[in-house]
Amino acid sequence: MKKLSTFIGAAALLASGSASAIVVGGVDFGALGGAPQQKHLETTTLASTFIDINAPASQTQTLLGYGQVNTVNGNAAYAGGNKLYYVFSYNFAGFDGTRINFDSGSVDFYLGSLGNLLDQDSVTNMTNITGLNGGSTWVELDAHADSSGFVLQSTGQFTGATLSFSSAGLLDVDTAAGVASVAAYLDASDVADGLGGFADMVLTSSGNNFVLNNNDDLTGCNDGTATSGQWCLAGSADIRGSTVVPEPSIIALLGVGLLGFRSTLRKK
Repeated sequence: MKKLSTFIGAAALLASGSASAIVVGGVDFGALGGAPQQKHLETTTLASTFIDINAPASQTQTLLGYGQVNTVNGNAAYAGGNKLYYVFSYNFAGFDGTRINFDSGSVDFYLGSLGNLLDQDSVTNMTNITGLNGGSTWVELDAHADSSGFVLQSTGQFTGATLSFSSAGLLDVDTAAGVASVAAYLDASDVADGLGGFADMVLTSSGNNFVLNNNDDLTGCNDGTATSGQWCLAGSADIRGSTVVPEPSIIALLGVGLLGFRSTLRKK
């Protein structure tokens, strides 16, 4: 038992790695950014457009949105006076009676300082975000299909008199775009997609149609006559990635140790 405890302790030490802070592309991922790595872009604000599920199938609809990353691995001061901002675009692929499905999309991040995003309308916010750093992205994440066959799925329900939603999808780092060091750092390929492949990040979001940006035209949002493309949804999102899985050799050794421990228990 003492040998097993010693081995498990050594394996844990190998998996924990350095506790020093990791700064990549001007963003401090903190001690959690070491090994095993946590790469969490958290509690982001979110605004997105309305998708009309009753529109003719021939009508192309694109989900647009943007937001600000409030914390990275729990740290609000992750880039000094700057923040990460993002814009996204997803292609609507239909409503199956339960979920709104999207079959392609991407999320682009930019680093800079824009102040309060509620001080101007959403179209202006999108323009300002994509103009940061001369229009150069910090990192680009491309949508990745899972076992559903889609890259993003959303469901909705009524909460009181408001419509709430939740969404989830997978993302891949585009290693040919953005800051090379950021792309290399986030390119972990450790999120199983259920199809035998791996993605880099997991996206989850939620919100509703109640507290919106008053600088937008909210007439259709408020009276139920909204058309595709109106800014009628707001909430928050998390984009998370990590490399917490030990090397296969460590897993194998630990497995052998646990098998030996089980044999010992049987003998006793």
